[in-house]
Amino acid sequence: MAGRDPYLTRINRALRDLGSNVSLEVSPSGARMRLRASLPLPDGSWKQRRISTLFPYPSGVDQARQLAEELGRDLELHRRGLETFPFERWVQATQLVGPSPEGISGVEALRRTEAWWTQQRKRGPSADVTWTTAYAGPLKPLLPQRAVTLDTLRALVASKSVGSCSRRKAALAATAVAQALEMGTDAVQELRGLGKGYTPLKDAAPRNLPADEVIVAVIDGLPSGWQWVAGICATYGARPHEALLMAAVESNGLVVIRGGKTGARQGLPLPKTWIDRWDLQSKRLPAINLDRDHRTVGSQLGVALRRHGVPFLPYDLRHAWAVRAIHNPQISPSLAAKSLGHSLMVHTSLYQRWFDSASMASLVAQM
Repeated sequence: MAGRDPYLTRINRALRDLGSNVSLEVSPSGARMRLRASLPLPDGSWKQRRISTLFPYPSGVDQARQLAEELGRDLELHRRGLETFPFERWVQATQLVGPSPEGISGVEALRRTEAWWTQQRKRGPSADVTWTTAYAGPLKPLLPQRAVTLDTLRALVASKSVGSCSRRKAALAATAVAQALEMGTDAVQELRGLGKGYTPLKDAAPRNLPADEVIVAVIDGLPSGWQWVAGICATYGARPHEALLMAAVESNGLVVIRGGKTGARQGLPLPKTWIDRWDLQSKRLPAINLDRDHRTVGSQLGVALRRHGVPFLPYDLRHAWAVRAIHNPQISPSLAAKSLGHSLMVHTSLYQRWFDSASMASLVAQM
């Protein structure tokens, strides 16, 4: 990390030996160099300030050192009364000093953004896929750009339809660039705002789901390995990649999902009779390459279903489980949400039309 950078420590020690009160540090994002010093204010007082630069860390350390020496000279001349301190250059809170931001190419902007994004939190094994799909993909139009500015990022987001998923993704990626390049909070908030208007829950669940009889007939006819995978998705509402990579049915009938999209969890069988029908306690997998990212592995169930002429999608098995749970009075919405591995808010929003239908049917029955 920058705070333990021995080269930076030596530079700051050399600056102190020269009698300068200017030191170098790295910005919180880890992307740029900053200057820190006590500066004179127009009212005659002094105050410690941090001055952002456009010099990247660590490649711009030497340029930032030269800038620190310039600031140190200006401060020394001011203390001796030989020159007025150039307040406008150094003290404006929003000023970035160094090379013009016009010089940040699209390629360099993506490089810095990926470095910044990687440092924000601990990334799991699917981090490469997340970066590629959620950031590198939407930001691809920036690559040929000679200069990436706020206007460039505005145009990137504006090129997508208002309220669309692609616009939301472009805004998320553009916001990351603005943060990595330290364009300021106003720029970040503006880009975030440009992506508003999309709700991933709207029409996310299909209107027509396969009946249980159809599901049973389809899974009965699948080869052993794919039968087990599809059976896990149908019986427990598991995601396809979870069934292939993370699922095991315990002796009590619960499925254990280890390290799924929303963390480890247990899931309820619905109906329980399907455990014996497809021998789900005896794990067996198809002969495919599982040493790939979750998205690629999970998509293989869809490939297998299409190959066998199945008239529904893999996620229809998960949605069908959720609707089955809605009509089971023993399973609360909270328990169903936990079993599926998402929040109660997502659960109720995603399956609202079936909740409404079940409530109406129950009310009519009581009249």
